[in-house]
Amino acid sequence: MSEATLEQARDGATSSAAERERELREYLIELMPLEHAPSHLRMAFHDAGTFDASNGTGGMHAAIRLTEVVRRGENTGWGQECLALLEIARERFPDVGWADLIAIAAAAAVQKCGGPVIEVGFGRTDATEPSPVHKLPGGYEDAGLIRRIFRRMGFDARDLVALSGAHTLGHIQRRTFTTDTYVFSNSYFVELLAHAKGILRLNTDDALLEDPELLHYVTLYAADQALFFTDFAEVFRRLTWLGNEPPVLAAAQDEA
Repeated sequence: MSEATLEQARDGATSSAAERERELREYLIELMPLEHAPSHLRMAFHDAGTFDASNGTGGMHAAIRLTEVVRRGENTGWGQECLALLEIARERFPDVGWADLIAIAAAAAVQKCGGPVIEVGFGRTDATEPSPVHKLPGGYEDAGLIRRIFRRMGFDARDLVALSGAHTLGHIQRRTFTTDTYVFSNSYFVELLAHAKGILRLNTDDALLEDPELLHYVTLYAADQALFFTDFAEVFRRLTWLGNEPPVLAAAQDEA
């Protein structure tokens, strides 16, 4: 087979996969109740956020679907609802693995709430064993500790702040992070800088204002929603591949 023919075959396969992902994402947008969208975004964070770059453990492998993991304190009360909806989706898309489904459902949640369209791709491996414990931020960390946690996953200061913008959606114990909890926007950063009243502020949120470098990116995103959307989409895609080899990297290795 000629090199040109191989190139066409690769392009066709990529196009087909992208179309399949779009179909699944749009199906999930229709299937997902708006009030469940923040939980689907949270599920991807809790699954991927167990990754430790120093030893390659944890990551986006859908370990959160396992009984032992979904019953952990940080996942109870909302994780089971997400998995029940994804079970319905798997009936229509039985060839899609759990880790891919959780990642695409999170992207669907962002889009459903008015955020950017994020293509995250297929190819993650599904776990058969529980993920490591005590890896997720608890909300009490100061700037130094939260930076170390994100560095452990391979993220820098800009990545940390962009990913923190996911708090534009959702609530904890009926207290919301923003005044428009079902709208994906840069309101988290705007309200954080304004010290808005009546919203939930964790220590990790305040830490973004106390560290000069983190505050710099908070200010950038508060002033430019389009920039936040661009950065969030890029780093969120990387988040969903923690512990796996992204297709782009695999292709680059093949060419090398």
